[in-house]
Amino acid sequence: MEHEEHLEVSPRPSSLNYALPFELLGEIFSHISDDSLDLRYAIFVCRSWHNAVIHHANLWTNIILGYTFLTRFRGARLPHGDSFVRLCMSRSSPLPLRIRVLDSGCLSLYDDEGGVLFNEYFSLVVRVLDCNTGEAENLFQRCRSLFWIFVGDALCIDLATRIFTSASFPALEYMTIQNMAVGDRHPNIGAPRLPRLREVTLIDHSEECTPPFFHDDDFANVERLTFIATSAWMDFDVTCIRRFRGIRVLMLKADGFYDDYLERLSDPLNPAELSLLETLTLSGYVSHQILNMIRAPGLRKMEIEEDNTTGWNSLIASNLAHLVGSLERLCLSFSEGMHKTFWVEELEQLIAEAPPLVGVWVSPWMVRCVTGKEWCSKLHVTTPK
Repeated sequence: MEHEEHLEVSPRPSSLNYALPFELLGEIFSHISDDSLDLRYAIFVCRSWHNAVIHHANLWTNIILGYTFLTRFRGARLPHGDSFVRLCMSRSSPLPLRIRVLDSGCLSLYDDEGGVLFNEYFSLVVRVLDCNTGEAENLFQRCRSLFWIFVGDALCIDLATRIFTSASFPALEYMTIQNMAVGDRHPNIGAPRLPRLREVTLIDHSEECTPPFFHDDDFANVERLTFIATSAWMDFDVTCIRRFRGIRVLMLKADGFYDDYLERLSDPLNPAELSLLETLTLSGYVSHQILNMIRAPGLRKMEIEEDNTTGWNSLIASNLAHLVGSLERLCLSFSEGMHKTFWVEELEQLIAEAPPLVGVWVSPWMVRCVTGKEWCSKLHVTTPK
């Protein structure tokens, strides 16, 4: 793609392609892939395709510095990687960008040959990000969505420290951070640089440094937090949750694990006072320790989902009683056959703790199990939309 100006495209498009409107071609190409690099498969087919690809700015807004990018621009082709990013910035201007730093495919590079390949590829990421940080219109000034996977903690955290310190993110609204475990030796970024941040997703995230990596004011305006833990050894960071004091929506997702050692831990001394929280979603089993930390006096809606693999869920009335005093809507989503023997009793106890509750939404098969219960006559029980 970096040599496209020197290559010829076919002047004889098929009659079918030629008949498609320019705008429709651009819409079709937007569904080829989320990676702008994949547009190279379409750009040389014919002149109409070429024009549709290069002149639709929205097709160039996804910049993914992942496995495909790293393997394509390695070795002697390394300078072309930076050129491709600049090409995306030029063709997408002035639209906001979606940037992804590393991806799941890079995990295999880190584990292969002691990480030698990963270090080679990571040098390209450093080059691209550093070269696009200090300019007047740099990569991050137009970044609306940032997804950063931390592979090789020390290298990635050092790079992130440098980027978040030197660059500004005036347009950033959506941020996902995965596998970021920050130790004591890493400083925070100093001053708030994320003024428009609205939604944050943290996957296996932990900040043990003092002060924390991100300044508290970075999270002050966040409205929605999704916290995902995929391992018992990377449970939900209660300190981090406490810093999102302005969120209205919180989702805690325990993805495929359950470890009862968490239940033996003492309750936290400093609960998270989430005074604006209105919706709480619990996916999988979330430990009593975490739930007991949350204070949400304005909570109106609670959603409880089971883990799709294990069937574990958080419908335990004693763990949730302190959260449902102001609850108006409760939604349950369980698969038929999972834990049939206990959920009705737990639901009944939970409803007794929630006087303002006016509606319970459950899966269709669950309606049959509660029909005839005395408390059902007082509530609107239906299937979720």
